[in-house]
Amino acid sequence: MAIPFNPLAEQVQRRLKVRGHDLGTSGPAGDGVDGMAGNLTFAAVLAEIPDSTPQPVVLKPADSELSFAQRQIDLDLLCIAFPGNTRAALEPWVEPTRQACVRWGIDTFREVASFLANINVESAGLTRLSESLNYSVEALIAKFGRHRISIADANRYGRGNGHAADQQALANILYGGDWGAKNLGNTQPGDAWRFRGYGPKQLTGRANQSAFAAAMGMSVDDVPAYVRTPEGGMMSAGWFWKSHDLDAKAATPGVEDDRRAINGGTFGLADVERIFDLLIEELLRREKAGA
Repeated sequence: MAIPFNPLAEQVQRRLKVRGHDLGTSGPAGDGVDGMAGNLTFAAVLAEIPDSTPQPVVLKPADSELSFAQRQIDLDLLCIAFPGNTRAALEPWVEPTRQACVRWGIDTFREVASFLANINVESAGLTRLSESLNYSVEALIAKFGRHRISIADANRYGRGNGHAADQQALANILYGGDWGAKNLGNTQPGDAWRFRGYGPKQLTGRANQSAFAAAMGMSVDDVPAYVRTPEGGMMSAGWFWKSHDLDAKAATPGVEDDRRAINGGTFGLADVERIFDLLIEELLRREKAGA
């Protein structure tokens, strides 16, 4: 099939030639400017477009630039924060966790402890980096109000009654509609499923993922894969913490306000409190020991 002439393609080709690209020998002048965009034209266009593939953010500040709490982020501390995981699995997370805390200013005892304790609950101890919507009918009814899902839809799409949960349908119901548009920025068809929770923080919604992409200088299309890596995952969790002013909440007594800001409610609060207390105890022990 012959490639049709397109005057816009010819304009693009002329600009590519000015920038020194080899477009072949076709066309009236034998320089490849023929108004028919083929492989050489597309290759030249791709060469002009920066690769948006996210690269790990490398931050290696000197120890003197770190707060005491940041210096204590090591494998032993992560084992306290994520007791359901293994040392071997947690080892790749140590440096990315420290880097994220430096990048986003998470630097006091309470901030580091709350940050890690909340991530533990959000990600099931760094073992779940993609949101599961495998809710039973009963869980849907108990966890979400009727403004989010009706009894009929819970029965139709939830796990039970002889069928598996329809997770895509549940995402579109729970994270779509007026509620999803207002709270998550899910304004386009399919946004609710496409922008479901990813990463240790379970970063959810078009608005959150787009804002994080902008902060990192990357395409929103690359966010789901990036935040499921240790580097991207902790960066996204740190970005959420900073962008939602969680430093201020961590400075107040207790962690309920932190939890509400992160989760939207108090789900998992008891576990957050338990891990938070253990982390604070360990940090104080190290401080006393002169670590």
